[in-house]
Amino acid sequence: MRRLRGIILFILLLLVMVAVSSILVRFIPIFKPKPKPKTIEPNQIRLEVINASGIDKAGKRAMTYLRKIGFDVYAIKTGQKEIEKTTIVDRVDSDMKNAKIIAQSLAQRRRIIFFLPWYRELMPVTTCDIDSTLYLEASIILGKDCEQFIPKTIIVF
Repeated sequence: MRRLRGIILFILLLLVMVAVSSILVRFIPIFKPKPKPKTIEPNQIRLEVINASGIDKAGKRAMTYLRKIGFDVYAIKTGQKEIEKTTIVDRVDSDMKNAKIIAQSLAQRRRIIFFLPWYRELMPVTTCDIDSTLYLEASIILGKDCEQFIPKTIIVF
C-alpha cells in the first residue's frame, strides 16, 4: 500500500511540474521568441521616376530597369531643372527604409585600383520628404550621374 501511495504521489508531482513549466513557458516573456522585423519587398514599393539629368530617355530606361528588378514604377516625369546627383526621396517613412532599399538595389561597386580587390560602393543620395498625398512610397530624381546606377543595356521603345 505504501508503495502504491509513493508511486501515485510521484506521478502527481510529475504532473504538477509539467503544468507549472508549461505555464512558465507560455506566460513569462523570457521564454517568448522575439518578433522578426518586417521586411519590405521591392514589389511593395510604389515609386515615381523624375528625370532631371538632361539625358534623353533616361527616365524611361530607369523605369524599365526598376520594373525588371521588381519595383512598382507608377509614373515618369521630367524635372524642371537639371541636378548633379541622383537622389531618392522617401515619401512615407522618416526612417527612410524604402529609400534605403531602393538605394541598395541601385548601388554599384567600382574597383578603386584595377589590380587590387579594393572596391568603393557608389550609392544614390537618400533623403526624406513626407507627403502622403502622392500615394507613393518613394521618388527617384535622376541626376547627371544616373548612368552609374542605370545600365545602358536596357532597351527602351
